[in-house]
Amino acid sequence: MTVASSLNTTFLRTAPNQAQTHNSDLTLTIFSKRYTEQRDAIVLLRQLHHMSKAVQRHRGMSMALLAGNSTFEEDFALLQCEVERRLATLEAFAAMAGGLSDRDRQNLHNAWYTISAHWQDDDVIDNFELHSHFIEQMQGMSIALAQKIERPVSSIVGSTRVANVSANARLAAKIKPVELLHFIAKRIPEMVEQLARMRGLATYAAAKGECAYRLDRKLRFAVHCVRAQHETLRLQAECIQSIAGLELPSISFIKTYELKLMFLLNKVETDVLGGARIMSQSAELFTLATDIIDVYLRVSQEGLNLVSKWHDEDLETWLA
Repeated sequence: MTVASSLNTTFLRTAPNQAQTHNSDLTLTIFSKRYTEQRDAIVLLRQLHHMSKAVQRHRGMSMALLAGNSTFEEDFALLQCEVERRLATLEAFAAMAGGLSDRDRQNLHNAWYTISAHWQDDDVIDNFELHSHFIEQMQGMSIALAQKIERPVSSIVGSTRVANVSANARLAAKIKPVELLHFIAKRIPEMVEQLARMRGLATYAAAKGECAYRLDRKLRFAVHCVRAQHETLRLQAECIQSIAGLELPSISFIKTYELKLMFLLNKVETDVLGGARIMSQSAELFTLATDIIDVYLRVSQEGLNLVSKWHDEDLETWLA
């Protein structure tokens, strides 16, 4: 055998193995990159979740203070510092992780500066609208981040590693995150925001002892939205409960708190919007609404923890 033919024979024997190794390394690199991107998106979603909650409370308390109720002064000062820290952390993490664009980060920064600068001199409706616009921005970012993680990485990066997983199991793995993320990143935040708007407006009106026309219109609309979204959310919660099973125990609280929610809505409609002098205390309305809001936010946070768990399990499935 000639030297040339010997080299050709050796190449034919080794080339396939080298190609397989190269393909395996490339697949691993792609998987790792996508996995890291989704993990970072989950962290950003958590931060936006807490940030939105803080800004919603900031709106309600600042409206009460603008109405002359000094009860919230101490808590408001602490909350103002919390929002500052959360925003700085969110901006820093997003800059490193790349989950939000430069424009998104700048918009968040500008929105908060506009809200926090000389807020004491604001008209209450301007204060309300500035907060609401800021929260809408964060909700839009949350939905965009949720879309990045709704598909398991193993279904994006094809691999023979998952070939032994049944078709039904792969389909279930794809459907569960999509349904749950839609519920916790869109539906619940929409419901919470309408409740939080109602909380701020009702708290202000109660502190004033009356509900002026502009406030009345906005508050009636918020109450209408809460009633409509509650019906939709209740049905969706039942569907999510069938998907998540015992992994999302807090979802049962949505039904448990129905009576408390109806009590709050009736109280706002009859007392705050009834036309007579408002007898409810602003702090009482704020606390009652906050208790209900926190239930929904707990479901959302627990759901995000579950998505994170599924994300880790997807890695293990791919490696198994």
